[in-house]
Amino acid sequence: MKSKVYITFCMDTEGPCDDPGNDELLKNWESVDFAMAKLFDKNFRSLYKDSSGNDFKVGWFFLTWTGFKTNPRGRDFGYHKVRDHYRGEWGGLIDKYGDEECWHYHHPPKSGIGNEWSTNWSSSCEYQNIISKQIIEREWFPVCFRAGGTIMDSELSKWVDKWFPFDYSNRAPLKFNEMDWSDGLTDWQPYQPDPIEFKRKGNGKRYMTRCMDLKTGLFTISEKDIIQAFKEASLKGSSILSVFDHDYRDIENRIKEFLHTVNLVAHSFPEVAWEYASPSEAIIKNVGGNIEEQLRLEAVLMGDILKINSSSRIHQKCPWVAVEHTDGLVKQIESGLEKISENTWKVELDSKYSLRTIGVAASNELGHFDITNIKIN
Repeated sequence: MKSKVYITFCMDTEGPCDDPGNDELLKNWESVDFAMAKLFDKNFRSLYKDSSGNDFKVGWFFLTWTGFKTNPRGRDFGYHKVRDHYRGEWGGLIDKYGDEECWHYHHPPKSGIGNEWSTNWSSSCEYQNIISKQIIEREWFPVCFRAGGTIMDSELSKWVDKWFPFDYSNRAPLKFNEMDWSDGLTDWQPYQPDPIEFKRKGNGKRYMTRCMDLKTGLFTISEKDIIQAFKEASLKGSSILSVFDHDYRDIENRIKEFLHTVNLVAHSFPEVAWEYASPSEAIIKNVGGNIEEQLRLEAVLMGDILKINSSSRIHQKCPWVAVEHTDGLVKQIESGLEKISENTWKVELDSKYSLRTIGVAASNELGHFDITNIKIN
């Protein structure tokens, strides 16, 4: 059996960005759609087929622009706005091509300024609102994560480890004002990080892997990097060559150049096959997981007691429980969740609140998630 390089493309999917100082950025949805239509075109997808004759895939890391007070770059603010746009325009093709819907998160700073990075995890709890609303209002619980600006500290790392099986935030060895990855792992191998010292291997639950800039002012993926991925696969059996870019740029030609170089390098490694893979799929196949195993959740409300059961082991210590009040408020419930057997939990809900919907979600190490929502009359 041949060694294999998994080629994974991650799209930080943020919608338009109106930056007066950068004409390269696409300022409205019309421009973004025109650029993205090129990437959904069948001829583009099949231009460079992998070793098995498969077409190019994309991991769409959808971002929600909420939790901010100002909007200096004309972002499309509001829950679900970006993902809803893509599902409306391209949902059928996302499914057809085997693309993956992942989650990208820009943590709001205390200032609330929409184009300012936050390096302090305590500056906001907006992530709870976003995921809870995704569960209840869209029945979506992503399994793969990328940090905004690849900015991560120990608190974020512990939170990601708690909730997400897969993480594409490693950008080693880059160092910039907001983040220092210079002492991170620079090979093309997934690893289970230490939850606190996440730039080294440890006993974390999630798999983290390196994902580098396709082309930015900080870094451009090179032939040398691609050769490194093929060499690692030849020596270790497999590797994940992962790059990222943004949907507010017209990047069709950049991707073509990258895939052309991959195709050329592959000729020098006849013992190594290469395969397009979605982000979760790449990690699962690299570590030898069984993608076919499913996950099913059941939730029953008996009085004020919510009882949850899963069909198999989940990644999380307990499922994510979200509630929607009759006034529209949506929040996560963590306090009081009790594990009563291997795959069963219960929680007593506060009877003083009038609830409209209860949402329960979980995922496993094989990239499967399930959601069950209870509508309350």
